[in-house]
Parts: sequence; structure tokens; C-alpha cells
Amino acid sequence: MIKLTKSDKPAVLENNAQNWTEELLAALADQNDERVKTLMRRYNHHEVKTALKAETKEKCAYCEARVTDVAHGDIEHVTPKSIEIERTYDWNNLTFACQICNQNKSNKENIIDPYESNPEDHLFFAGAFAKGKTLAGTRSVLELKLNRTALVESRNREIERYADQIEKIFLVEDKRTRVLLIRGMLDELDTGRPEFVAACRVVLRQYTAGQAA
Repeated sequence: MIKLTKSDKPAVLENNAQNWTEELLAALADQNDERVKTLMRRYNHHEVKTALKAETKEKCAYCEARVTDVAHGDIEHVTPKSIEIERTYDWNNLTFACQICNQNKSNKENIIDPYESNPEDHLFFAGAFAKGKTLAGTRSVLELKLNRTALVESRNREIERYADQIEKIFLVEDKRTRVLLIRGMLDELDTGRPEFVAACRVVLRQYTAGQAA
């Protein structure tokens, strides 16, 4: 999980979110369950999903797996809509997630919000395994199952790919060239586009620190 920045609100929410919310709350007050179910699906709009996919680089906001390689992905409510139904169409409460993280999170609260918090303050990585620094970090690891087998295996493959690149870089004799190549790897991670940036960034920092010592 890495820090994410909210992008511009898509037009469909800019133009409709307030009215949709009013209609939803009115249906809820009228105890019109069928109407509520219908209205609550409105957030699942192609404009919203397209914007969220761009915002998260088509990765799950929680586990950082590249969702669109294997699935369509889900629009996720950071604060569950069952808890704050009035935020069903709130752009600042929406993100993009893989189906597994979305289902694991479900209606749970106190999971790290990667927009409001820097996940690095709450999580660290021991190789391919996520660990909590804080209560929120530990809860996020456990509830989202961030160390599920398939995810750890995928994370480890990406870590090994970076480690292999680093080893090759340190065979380069010219120090300036080595520095530039390492800087290029860090810059690539800073774009947020590769999978599992948080874990790979830790490994890269540790490896380069060890080589410099």
C-alpha cells in the first residue's frame, strides 16, 4: 500500500452526487428498500471507474496488485456505505480495489486510508511480508489478508526482479553510472506504476544502504 492522491472528480459525480444523495436519503427515510438498492448502484458508473483506475495506476489501492491484468476490479468505499450511507457518491470516499481486498474489507472500519494517511507510517515489509507498525497497520494486514499466499508469491517475484537489477548495477565500475541507474529505479517506483512499490522500495533502500556501507 502506498500514499495515493485524489484526482479531479468525474463529471458524472460533479453533476449528480448531491441530488443522488438526497434521493437516496429520502428513499431510506421512506423505508423503500427496493428503491434504496437501486439508487445505491449509481456510483458504479463507467466514468467513475475509469477515473479511479487512472488514479491508482490500475492497481488495488490496498494490496498494489495490478488488477486489470486479470479482472475488472471493484469500486471500493473507503468508509463503508453501510456505515456512512450519505458518502455513497462522495468522490473522496471512493477508490479502486481488487475483488479479494474489497471482499475482505467488507464493512470493516479502521483500515488504513491511503489518501488520508501515509501507509509507510503504519506498515513495513520484511521481504515480501507486510507487517504493522501501528494498530491500524496490523489491523489492515490481518483484515485485508495482505500476506495471503498468492499475494506474497507475486510480491516476492517483483522483489527478486528488482534485486536482480540492483546486483547487475553494482557490477558497473563507474560510480556515477551506478548512482544514475539506482536513481532511475527509485524514480520508477516513485511514479507508483509498478506493482508492490512499498515492498520493492524497502528492499531497494536496504540493498543500496548495504552496498554503500
